[in-house]
Amino acid sequence: MINQDILFLAIITLSLMCLLFLLLLYLTIRKAKEIKKRREIEDYKNKINTQIFSIIAEGKRYRGIGCETAIKQKAMEELLSRYVKILEGEEEKERLSDLASDCLQGYYQKRLKSIRWSHRMNALYHIEDFYMIKLLDEVVILSKKKNITHQELIHVLRILATFQYNGLKEVLYYHDLSEYEYRSILMRLNHDLFDQFVLSFHKSTSPLQYAILDVISLKKAIEYRFFTENIFMSYKGEVRLRALKALAEIGYVSNIEPYLHLLHSSSWQERMVAAKLIGSIQEEKGIPRLIELLHDQIWWVRSQAGQSISQFPNGKAILQSVLETSKDTFARDMAWDWLHKGV
Repeated sequence: MINQDILFLAIITLSLMCLLFLLLLYLTIRKAKEIKKRREIEDYKNKINTQIFSIIAEGKRYRGIGCETAIKQKAMEELLSRYVKILEGEEEKERLSDLASDCLQGYYQKRLKSIRWSHRMNALYHIEDFYMIKLLDEVVILSKKKNITHQELIHVLRILATFQYNGLKEVLYYHDLSEYEYRSILMRLNHDLFDQFVLSFHKSTSPLQYAILDVISLKKAIEYRFFTENIFMSYKGEVRLRALKALAEIGYVSNIEPYLHLLHSSSWQERMVAAKLIGSIQEEKGIPRLIELLHDQIWWVRSQAGQSISQFPNGKAILQSVLETSKDTFARDMAWDWLHKGV
């Protein structure tokens, strides 16, 4: 009985050792293949690097730069990825894009159809980096697939925006995105395409409306001043506040009167943004109230009032006067802060 148990344990031990040996052998072979593949990629990169540089920088043409194998495609992809990070000239970028399309278009077409998520995502990143607009149709098709992940969808929409795709508005309206996601897409649009979203503002969802106003604010787009003022007058709540913020960034309004009373608003956010607007357009009618807002109970309002006062030509003198005469500790501290920020 004891001999049978020992024999059984020996068989189990021997089996485990064989299994471990096979696993070690598999990992060793796999590692060797990876090392060999990496060496071949590096060798090919070294071989064509000078030619690739000449093509991109000088527009020269060479024969024999092939991308027919996976090794060569990977080498070309890595080389172009390196150059795309340092290129600044438009001609050089266009040559790189043409080279990527000539060599890697078929490679990325297959990758976009891959069942592996990582292959599709990597392809999307490189299509954007290399500005491969010849793959626009494939990217549009991908945007309409039902099984696409949210992360893929966002990247696809960003690419379509980067490529200034005319049908982007129709594609975008089919999806519910966050305010941040909408903004990251709209920021890439040229004036004509962004106009399409401005024209359909009233039919848009709240996150998209916020994003449209934020883009106007971030770009300080003075051409949309009338539109933004109309939104401020027509809406309430967060949309109205975003419109006010955009006007403060633009730094110009047709009539200051409707905005002056916001310095007395019960909403501290409105008081703060109105103070920012008064400072950006340097409206002297607002100075007395800005001085009062240095005593506001909300720190953000006091800080914005101090910053806005500092933007006036006589701002330092006003802040110095508050520092010397005010009995409010908070107001004196804020005046001192903005006097020493050098704005």
